[in-house]
Amino acid sequence: MSELPALSYLVLERLDAVVESMSRRVYSELPFYSEGDVSAVDLRRSIYGNLVPVLRSLSAAEPLDLTPARATGRERAEQNAPLPEVLRAFRIGFEELWHDLVTTARTTGIASDTSLVDAATTVWRLAGECTDALAIAYRASSTELAVQQEHRRLALLDALFSGATSDTTTLWEIAEALGTPLSGQFLVAITTAGDGPELTARLRRHGVHSTWRWQPDALTGLLSIGRSTAESGVLADLESCASGDMGVSPVFEHLRDTPRALHDARIALTTLSHRGGKVVQYDPSPLAMLVSAAPVEAERISAAVLGELLALGVHERSVLIQTLRTWCANEGSPSRTAEQLHCHANTVRYRLRRIETLTGRSLRDPQQLAELVTALSALRVTAH
Repeated sequence: MSELPALSYLVLERLDAVVESMSRRVYSELPFYSEGDVSAVDLRRSIYGNLVPVLRSLSAAEPLDLTPARATGRERAEQNAPLPEVLRAFRIGFEELWHDLVTTARTTGIASDTSLVDAATTVWRLAGECTDALAIAYRASSTELAVQQEHRRLALLDALFSGATSDTTTLWEIAEALGTPLSGQFLVAITTAGDGPELTARLRRHGVHSTWRWQPDALTGLLSIGRSTAESGVLADLESCASGDMGVSPVFEHLRDTPRALHDARIALTTLSHRGGKVVQYDPSPLAMLVSAAPVEAERISAAVLGELLALGVHERSVLIQTLRTWCANEGSPSRTAEQLHCHANTVRYRLRRIETLTGRSLRDPQQLAELVTALSALRVTAH
Protein backbone atom coordinates (compact mmCIF):
# COMPACT_ATOMS: atom_id res chain seq x y z
CA MET A 1 0.00 0.00 0.00
CA SER A 2 3.03 2.31 0.19
CA GLU A 3 2.71 2.92 -3.54
CA LEU A 4 -0.76 4.48 -3.20
CA PRO A 5 0.44 7.80 -1.68
CA ALA A 6 2.94 8.22 -4.51
CA LEU A 7 0.26 7.56 -7.12
CA SER A 8 -2.06 10.05 -5.41
CA TYR A 9 0.61 12.75 -5.48
CA LEU A 10 1.08 12.23 -9.21
CA VAL A 11 -2.67 12.59 -9.82
CA LEU A 12 -2.72 15.76 -7.69
CA GLU A 13 -0.01 17.24 -9.90
CA ARG A 14 -2.25 16.90 -12.98
CA LEU A 15 -5.51 17.60 -11.18
CA ASP A 16 -6.90 20.06 -13.75
CA ALA A 17 -6.75 17.47 -16.53
CA VAL A 18 -8.35 14.83 -14.31
CA VAL A 19 -11.19 17.21 -13.36
CA GLU A 20 -11.78 18.11 -17.00
CA SER A 21 -11.97 14.42 -17.98
CA MET A 22 -14.51 13.71 -15.22
CA SER A 23 -16.57 16.77 -16.19
CA ARG A 24 -16.78 15.73 -19.85
CA ARG A 25 -17.98 12.26 -18.95
CA VAL A 26 -20.62 13.51 -16.52
CA TYR A 27 -21.97 15.90 -19.15
CA SER A 28 -22.01 13.18 -21.82
CA GLU A 29 -23.83 10.57 -19.72
CA LEU A 30 -26.22 12.37 -17.37
CA PRO A 31 -29.22 14.38 -18.70
CA PHE A 32 -29.61 16.58 -15.62
CA TYR A 33 -26.09 17.94 -16.13
CA SER A 34 -26.06 17.98 -19.94
CA GLU A 35 -29.33 19.96 -20.12
CA GLY A 36 -27.65 22.89 -18.41
CA ASP A 37 -29.03 22.60 -14.89
CA VAL A 38 -25.46 22.70 -13.58
CA SER A 39 -23.01 25.06 -15.31
CA ALA A 40 -19.60 23.86 -16.47
CA VAL A 41 -17.88 26.12 -13.94
CA ASP A 42 -20.08 24.84 -11.12
CA LEU A 43 -19.52 21.20 -12.06
CA ARG A 44 -15.73 21.57 -12.26
CA ARG A 45 -15.70 23.40 -8.94
CA SER A 46 -17.74 20.61 -7.37
CA ILE A 47 -15.52 17.85 -8.79
CA TYR A 48 -12.39 19.66 -7.68
CA GLY A 49 -13.75 20.25 -4.18
CA ASN A 50 -14.71 16.59 -3.72
CA LEU A 51 -11.63 15.09 -5.39
CA VAL A 52 -8.93 16.91 -3.41
CA PRO A 53 -9.97 15.47 0.02
CA VAL A 54 -10.04 11.97 -1.49
CA LEU A 55 -6.53 12.30 -2.94
CA ARG A 56 -5.22 13.80 0.29
CA SER A 57 -6.70 10.91 2.24
CA LEU A 58 -5.05 8.46 -0.15
CA SER A 59 -1.69 10.24 -0.10
CA ALA A 60 -1.46 10.88 3.63
CA ALA A 61 -3.64 8.05 4.97
CA GLU A 62 -5.66 10.66 6.86
CA PRO A 63 -9.41 10.59 7.59
CA LEU A 64 -11.54 11.64 4.65
CA ASP A 65 -13.05 15.12 4.93
CA LEU A 66 -16.72 14.62 3.96
CA THR A 67 -17.65 18.31 4.17
CA PRO A 68 -17.53 18.83 0.36
CA ALA A 69 -19.68 15.74 -0.28
CA ARG A 70 -22.31 16.96 2.18
CA ALA A 71 -22.25 20.44 0.64
CA THR A 72 -22.75 18.96 -2.83
CA GLY A 73 -25.71 16.92 -1.56
CA ARG A 74 -27.39 20.01 -0.15
CA GLU A 75 -26.68 22.08 -3.25
CA ARG A 76 -28.07 19.46 -5.64
CA ALA A 77 -31.19 19.08 -3.50
CA GLU A 78 -31.77 22.84 -3.77
CA GLN A 79 -31.37 22.49 -7.56
CA ASN A 80 -33.98 19.70 -7.50
CA ALA A 81 -31.49 17.31 -9.11
CA PRO A 82 -32.55 13.63 -9.21
CA LEU A 83 -30.63 11.84 -6.48
CA PRO A 84 -29.81 8.79 -8.68
CA GLU A 85 -28.09 11.08 -11.20
CA VAL A 86 -26.13 12.87 -8.48
CA LEU A 87 -24.93 9.55 -7.08
CA ARG A 88 -24.11 8.38 -10.58
CA ALA A 89 -21.99 11.52 -11.11
CA PHE A 90 -19.98 10.59 -8.00
CA ARG A 91 -19.55 7.02 -9.19
CA ILE A 92 -18.34 8.31 -12.57
CA GLY A 93 -15.83 10.48 -10.74
CA PHE A 94 -14.45 7.53 -8.79
CA GLU A 95 -14.39 5.34 -11.90
CA GLU A 96 -12.34 8.03 -13.66
CA LEU A 97 -10.09 8.41 -10.61
CA TRP A 98 -9.46 4.68 -10.43
CA HIS A 99 -8.76 4.51 -14.16
CA ASP A 100 -6.27 7.36 -13.81
CA LEU A 101 -4.54 5.69 -10.85
CA VAL A 102 -4.20 2.41 -12.75
CA THR A 103 -2.94 4.15 -15.89
CA THR A 104 -0.42 6.15 -13.89
CA ALA A 105 0.79 3.03 -12.07
CA ARG A 106 1.34 1.09 -15.26
CA THR A 107 2.92 4.03 -17.08
CA THR A 108 5.38 4.86 -14.33
CA GLY A 109 5.85 1.37 -12.93
CA ILE A 110 5.35 2.74 -9.41
CA ALA A 111 2.92 -0.01 -8.38
CA SER A 112 2.34 -3.60 -9.40
CA ASP A 113 -1.03 -5.06 -10.32
CA THR A 114 -1.03 -6.86 -6.98
CA SER A 115 -0.59 -3.56 -5.13
CA LEU A 116 -3.41 -2.03 -7.19
CA VAL A 117 -5.76 -4.81 -6.17
CA ASP A 118 -5.05 -3.95 -2.53
CA ALA A 119 -5.42 -0.23 -3.24
CA ALA A 120 -8.85 -0.80 -4.83
CA THR A 121 -10.30 -1.68 -1.44
CA THR A 122 -9.27 1.70 -0.05
CA VAL A 123 -10.46 3.69 -3.08
CA TRP A 124 -13.92 2.14 -3.15
CA ARG A 125 -14.27 2.41 0.63
CA LEU A 126 -13.75 6.15 0.25
CA ALA A 127 -16.25 6.17 -2.62
CA GLY A 128 -18.84 4.57 -0.34
CA GLU A 129 -18.19 7.10 2.42
CA CYS A 130 -18.58 10.00 -0.01
CA THR A 131 -21.81 8.77 -1.61
CA ASP A 132 -23.33 7.91 1.79
CA ALA A 133 -22.54 11.39 3.13
CA LEU A 134 -23.90 13.02 -0.03
CA ALA A 135 -27.15 11.00 0.04
CA ILE A 136 -27.79 11.72 3.74
CA ALA A 137 -27.23 15.45 3.24
CA TYR A 138 -29.37 15.46 0.07
CA ARG A 139 -32.32 13.75 1.78
CA ALA A 140 -32.11 15.98 4.85
CA SER A 141 -32.02 19.10 2.69
CA SER A 142 -34.88 17.83 0.50
CA THR A 143 -37.03 17.23 3.56
CA GLU A 144 -36.24 20.69 4.93
CA LEU A 145 -37.01 22.31 1.59
CA ALA A 146 -40.28 20.38 1.29
CA VAL A 147 -41.37 21.56 4.74
CA GLN A 148 -40.47 25.16 3.88
CA GLN A 149 -42.34 24.97 0.57
CA GLU A 150 -45.40 23.47 2.27
CA HIS A 151 -45.40 26.22 4.91
CA ARG A 152 -45.13 28.83 2.17
CA ARG A 153 -47.88 27.17 0.13
CA LEU A 154 -50.23 27.10 3.12
CA ALA A 155 -49.43 30.72 4.00
CA LEU A 156 -50.17 31.84 0.44
CA LEU A 157 -53.36 29.77 0.38
CA ASP A 158 -54.47 31.40 3.64
CA ALA A 159 -53.78 34.83 2.13
CA LEU A 160 -55.82 33.91 -0.93
CA PHE A 161 -58.79 32.63 1.08
CA SER A 162 -58.77 35.58 3.46
CA GLY A 163 -58.50 38.20 0.72
CA ALA A 164 -55.34 39.58 2.32
CA THR A 165 -53.88 40.08 -1.14
CA SER A 166 -55.41 41.22 -4.38
CA ASP A 167 -52.64 42.80 -6.45
CA THR A 168 -51.80 40.95 -9.66
CA THR A 169 -48.13 40.35 -8.83
CA THR A 170 -48.90 38.57 -5.56
CA LEU A 171 -51.72 36.62 -7.18
CA TRP A 172 -49.28 35.43 -9.85
CA GLU A 173 -46.95 34.32 -7.06
CA ILE A 174 -49.77 32.43 -5.36
CA ALA A 175 -50.85 30.80 -8.62
CA GLU A 176 -47.30 29.64 -9.28
CA ALA A 177 -46.89 28.26 -5.76
CA LEU A 178 -50.20 26.39 -5.95
CA GLY A 179 -49.56 25.12 -9.47
CA THR A 180 -52.76 26.66 -10.78
CA PRO A 181 -53.53 29.29 -13.45
CA LEU A 182 -54.39 32.86 -12.52
CA SER A 183 -57.61 32.68 -14.50
CA GLY A 184 -59.72 29.82 -15.75
CA GLN A 185 -62.53 27.89 -14.06
CA PHE A 186 -62.43 27.47 -10.28
CA LEU A 187 -64.53 26.19 -7.41
CA VAL A 188 -64.09 26.51 -3.66
CA ALA A 189 -65.25 23.60 -1.52
CA ILE A 190 -65.49 23.48 2.26
CA THR A 191 -66.23 20.38 4.33
CA THR A 192 -66.51 19.57 8.02
CA ALA A 193 -64.75 16.23 7.55
CA GLY A 194 -62.44 14.99 4.87
CA ASP A 195 -59.01 13.88 3.75
CA GLY A 196 -57.21 16.46 1.61
CA PRO A 197 -54.77 14.01 -0.07
CA GLU A 198 -57.60 11.58 -0.84
CA LEU A 199 -59.73 14.31 -2.36
CA THR A 200 -56.74 15.61 -4.33
CA ALA A 201 -55.97 12.16 -5.76
CA ARG A 202 -59.60 11.45 -6.65
CA LEU A 203 -60.07 14.76 -8.44
CA ARG A 204 -56.70 14.54 -10.21
CA ARG A 205 -57.82 11.31 -11.91
CA HIS A 206 -60.55 13.36 -13.55
CA GLY A 207 -58.33 16.24 -14.63
CA VAL A 208 -59.05 18.55 -11.70
CA HIS A 209 -56.16 20.18 -9.82
CA SER A 210 -57.01 20.87 -6.19
CA THR A 211 -55.21 22.10 -3.10
CA TRP A 212 -56.66 21.78 0.40
CA ARG A 213 -56.07 23.50 3.71
CA TRP A 214 -57.35 22.61 7.17
CA GLN A 215 -58.66 25.75 8.82
CA PRO A 216 -59.85 25.83 12.45
CA ASP A 217 -63.38 24.71 11.62
CA ALA A 218 -63.23 22.98 8.25
CA LEU A 219 -61.19 21.62 5.36
CA THR A 220 -61.15 24.15 2.53
CA GLY A 221 -60.10 23.47 -1.04
CA LEU A 222 -59.43 25.44 -4.20
CA LEU A 223 -60.29 23.45 -7.32
CA SER A 224 -59.05 24.35 -10.79
CA ILE A 225 -61.15 22.63 -13.46
CA GLY A 226 -60.27 22.48 -17.13
CA ARG A 227 -62.44 24.03 -19.80
CA SER A 228 -63.36 20.57 -21.05
CA THR A 229 -64.28 19.25 -17.58
CA ALA A 230 -67.98 19.24 -16.75
CA GLU A 231 -68.89 21.01 -13.53
CA SER A 232 -71.49 18.35 -12.83
CA GLY A 233 -68.81 15.67 -13.02
CA VAL A 234 -66.67 17.47 -10.44
CA LEU A 235 -69.65 17.75 -8.09
CA ALA A 236 -70.37 14.05 -8.58
CA ASP A 237 -66.77 13.22 -7.66
CA LEU A 238 -67.02 15.33 -4.53
CA GLU A 239 -70.31 13.67 -3.64
CA SER A 240 -68.84 10.19 -4.01
CA CYS A 241 -65.83 10.80 -1.78
CA ALA A 242 -67.22 13.33 0.74
CA SER A 243 -67.09 11.92 4.26
CA GLY A 244 -69.04 14.84 5.71
CA ASP A 245 -71.13 17.84 4.79
CA MET A 246 -69.65 19.85 1.92
CA GLY A 247 -70.56 23.26 0.54
CA VAL A 248 -69.37 24.32 -2.91
CA SER A 249 -69.21 27.76 -4.50
CA PRO A 250 -70.43 28.64 -7.99
CA VAL A 251 -67.79 28.54 -10.71
CA PHE A 252 -65.61 31.67 -10.83
CA GLU A 253 -62.96 32.69 -13.33
CA HIS A 254 -60.16 34.57 -11.51
CA LEU A 255 -58.21 33.90 -8.32
CA ARG A 256 -58.99 37.38 -7.02
CA ASP A 257 -62.61 36.19 -6.55
CA THR A 258 -61.60 33.35 -4.22
CA PRO A 259 -62.61 35.08 -0.94
CA ARG A 260 -66.14 35.67 -2.25
CA ALA A 261 -66.33 32.07 -3.46
CA LEU A 262 -65.27 30.86 0.00
CA HIS A 263 -68.04 32.97 1.54
CA ASP A 264 -70.54 31.37 -0.85
CA ALA A 265 -69.26 27.87 -0.08
CA ARG A 266 -69.64 28.54 3.65
CA ILE A 267 -73.23 29.64 3.13
CA ALA A 268 -73.89 26.51 1.10
CA LEU A 269 -72.40 24.45 3.92
CA THR A 270 -74.85 25.95 6.43
CA THR A 271 -77.71 24.52 4.36
CA LEU A 272 -76.45 21.05 5.28
CA SER A 273 -76.47 21.53 9.01
CA HIS A 274 -79.10 18.81 9.45
CA ARG A 275 -77.90 16.41 6.77
CA GLY A 276 -74.95 14.07 6.42
CA GLY A 277 -72.48 13.37 3.65
CA LYS A 278 -74.14 15.49 0.98
CA VAL A 279 -72.62 18.07 -1.33
CA VAL A 280 -74.61 21.23 -2.08
CA GLN A 281 -73.55 24.03 -4.39
CA TYR A 282 -74.37 27.62 -3.58
CA ASP A 283 -77.40 28.87 -5.47
CA PRO A 284 -76.72 32.40 -6.77
CA SER A 285 -80.38 33.29 -7.32
CA PRO A 286 -81.44 36.29 -5.17
CA LEU A 287 -84.09 34.39 -3.22
CA ALA A 288 -81.79 31.44 -2.54
CA MET A 289 -79.05 33.83 -1.39
CA LEU A 290 -81.47 35.53 0.98
CA VAL A 291 -82.66 32.39 2.76
CA SER A 292 -79.23 30.74 2.74
CA ALA A 293 -77.68 33.74 4.48
CA ALA A 294 -80.17 33.35 7.36
CA PRO A 295 -80.67 29.61 7.98
CA VAL A 296 -82.43 30.10 11.33
CA GLU A 297 -84.99 32.42 9.78
CA ALA A 298 -85.30 30.06 6.81
CA GLU A 299 -86.44 27.28 9.12
CA ARG A 300 -89.00 29.58 10.75
CA ILE A 301 -90.33 30.59 7.32
CA SER A 302 -90.72 27.02 6.09
CA ALA A 303 -92.46 25.98 9.30
CA ALA A 304 -94.81 28.98 9.26
CA VAL A 305 -95.84 28.65 5.61
CA LEU A 306 -95.70 24.88 5.07
CA GLY A 307 -96.41 23.66 8.59
CA GLU A 308 -99.39 21.36 7.89
CA LEU A 309 -97.86 20.11 4.62
CA LEU A 310 -94.61 19.23 6.41
CA ALA A 311 -96.59 17.29 9.02
CA LEU A 312 -97.74 14.78 6.40
CA GLY A 313 -96.15 11.39 5.90
CA VAL A 314 -92.81 11.34 4.11
CA HIS A 315 -94.13 10.04 0.78
CA GLU A 316 -97.13 12.40 0.45
CA ARG A 317 -95.08 15.37 1.63
CA SER A 318 -92.33 14.63 -0.91
CA VAL A 319 -94.80 14.25 -3.78
CA LEU A 320 -96.53 17.56 -3.04
CA ILE A 321 -93.27 19.49 -2.61
CA GLN A 322 -91.85 18.02 -5.83
CA THR A 323 -95.03 18.93 -7.67
CA LEU A 324 -94.92 22.53 -6.43
CA ARG A 325 -91.24 22.89 -7.35
CA THR A 326 -91.80 21.48 -10.82
CA TRP A 327 -94.85 23.67 -11.36
CA CYS A 328 -92.85 26.78 -10.41
CA ALA A 329 -89.98 25.73 -12.69
CA ASN A 330 -92.44 25.39 -15.60
CA GLU A 331 -94.01 28.83 -15.26
CA GLY A 332 -97.15 27.46 -13.65
CA SER A 333 -98.05 25.13 -16.54
CA PRO A 334 -99.95 22.03 -15.34
CA SER A 335 -99.37 20.23 -18.65
CA ARG A 336 -95.59 20.67 -18.70
CA THR A 337 -95.45 19.80 -15.00
CA ALA A 338 -97.46 16.63 -15.64
CA GLU A 339 -95.17 15.70 -18.53
CA GLN A 340 -92.08 15.97 -16.35
CA LEU A 341 -93.66 14.12 -13.44
CA HIS A 342 -95.14 11.42 -15.72
CA CYS A 343 -98.69 11.91 -14.54
CA HIS A 344 -101.94 13.47 -15.80
CA ALA A 345 -102.47 17.25 -15.76
CA ASN A 346 -105.58 16.75 -13.60
CA THR A 347 -103.39 14.97 -11.05
CA VAL A 348 -101.15 18.02 -10.93
CA ARG A 349 -104.16 20.29 -10.45
CA TYR A 350 -105.46 18.09 -7.62
CA ARG A 351 -102.07 18.20 -5.85
CA LEU A 352 -101.88 21.99 -6.21
CA ARG A 353 -105.34 22.39 -4.68
CA ARG A 354 -104.25 20.09 -1.85
CA ILE A 355 -101.22 22.36 -1.25
CA GLU A 356 -103.46 25.42 -1.17
CA THR A 357 -105.73 23.77 1.38
CA LEU A 358 -102.87 22.63 3.64
CA THR A 359 -101.04 25.97 3.57
CA GLY A 360 -104.05 28.27 3.47
CA ARG A 361 -102.46 30.13 0.57
CA SER A 362 -103.66 30.64 -2.98
CA LEU A 363 -101.34 30.06 -5.93
CA ARG A 364 -103.28 32.79 -7.78
CA ASP A 365 -102.48 35.49 -5.22
CA PRO A 366 -99.03 37.04 -5.97
CA GLN A 367 -98.29 37.78 -2.32
CA GLN A 368 -99.25 34.31 -1.13
CA LEU A 369 -97.46 32.65 -4.06
CA ALA A 370 -94.30 34.59 -3.14
CA GLU A 371 -94.56 33.23 0.40
CA LEU A 372 -94.86 29.67 -0.93
CA VAL A 373 -91.87 30.07 -3.25
CA THR A 374 -89.81 31.58 -0.43
CA ALA A 375 -90.76 28.67 1.82
CA LEU A 376 -89.69 26.24 -0.90
CA SER A 377 -86.28 27.91 -1.05
CA ALA A 378 -86.10 27.89 2.73
CA LEU A 379 -86.59 24.10 2.73
CA ARG A 380 -83.17 23.73 1.14
CA VAL A 381 -81.51 25.01 4.29
CA THR A 382 -83.63 23.11 6.81
CA ALA A 383 -83.94 19.53 7.91
CA HIS A 384 -87.10 18.84 5.88
